[in-house]
Amino acid sequence: MKEATADAILAAAAGVFARDGLHAAKMESIAEQAGVSVGTLYNHFTDRAALLDALRAKRRQVMLDRLDKALAPVAERPAREQLRAFVTAVFAHAAEQDAFVRVLVQLPEDPARKSRMIAELHRRLTVILDRGIQAGEIRAEGRAFYPALLMGMVRGAFDRLREDDAANLPAAAWAEEILRVFLKGIEVH
Repeated sequence: MKEATADAILAAAAGVFARDGLHAAKMESIAEQAGVSVGTLYNHFTDRAALLDALRAKRRQVMLDRLDKALAPVAERPAREQLRAFVTAVFAHAAEQDAFVRVLVQLPEDPARKSRMIAELHRRLTVILDRGIQAGEIRAEGRAFYPALLMGMVRGAFDRLREDDAANLPAAAWAEEILRVFLKGIEVH
């Protein structure tokens, strides 16, 4: 019951923050949206910062779970297919969470939080890339740079999508183009 209440509060918080903005959203509005009293909200989350931390952690875990679910069926497939599943899952998650992602961009950068997420993404990419190198599909030279290069391309696309809807291209088109360009540089020809 306690976990269900916390989840309801987190879901409400994401919606209210997206609707009202990070700084204008009121804790009372979040409690009302969640169907709980303000006291109950504060029993679960001591303040706005704790609520945001929990919301970020929850969203991070949802993304990682989604990524793992997308990668599982292609684990034994060529690296190209694994990378496609990776990039597609990341873009799909961002597209679903777009309004809340825009809110998170308003927050000051927290290197510790960012590094945990980046580390998890890099860890998954490293497994894919190493398998591709071992299978002779991917060039080994430059391997140390590959995760950062791919994630940099993804991050750049996210920034562009947030700026102006990038000429109305859907996120899936961005994912395919990033993958095409990335693979052109790393695949054995």
